[in-house]
Amino acid sequence: MPTKESSQTSATERVRTSYRQLNIAAKDLNTASDEFKEAVSVLDSALERLNLGVASWVLISSGEDEDGTWQRREIGYVRIGKKWGIAIRHCWGDLSWPQNDNEEQWLFSDAPRWMRIEAVAKIPDLLDGLTKQAEDTTQKLKKRTEQVFELATAMSEALDEIDRAGKAGDQNA
Repeated sequence: MPTKESSQTSATERVRTSYRQLNIAAKDLNTASDEFKEAVSVLDSALERLNLGVASWVLISSGEDEDGTWQRREIGYVRIGKKWGIAIRHCWGDLSWPQNDNEEQWLFSDAPRWMRIEAVAKIPDLLDGLTKQAEDTTQKLKKRTEQVFELATAMSEALDEIDRAGKAGDQNA
């Protein structure tokens, strides 16, 4: 039967060995994570060059339990603070208490690693969503531009009438 002293030594040695292995695994993880972030930053930079200024979100996963508690995770392209970029958001709540719904969002590189790994598969869907949002926004802008030109024409005509009335009044004086 092992003595208490030999069990303690064994546990101590195990911790020492495990921590050394963990140190190596952590270095490898951080290197892989940095490479992953760099690859996504290439996508982010390419999107930034387009100067889209439109947001879009795509569902990654969602769920609801029998008690009405729900959650969903999405990848998107949005402005967070002063920066446009690929982002991840996590929303959750209870259907019985919608006023207590919660949302947390991060720029992609700031999101938890497991969420980033999960989200990458949805980047093609995000690009499709952004294309649709850009096309829809373009159509709305064109329609509103026509309306603004109509308003501007009406305003210009009113200004011309005011100017003519003012000149006629000056001549009659």
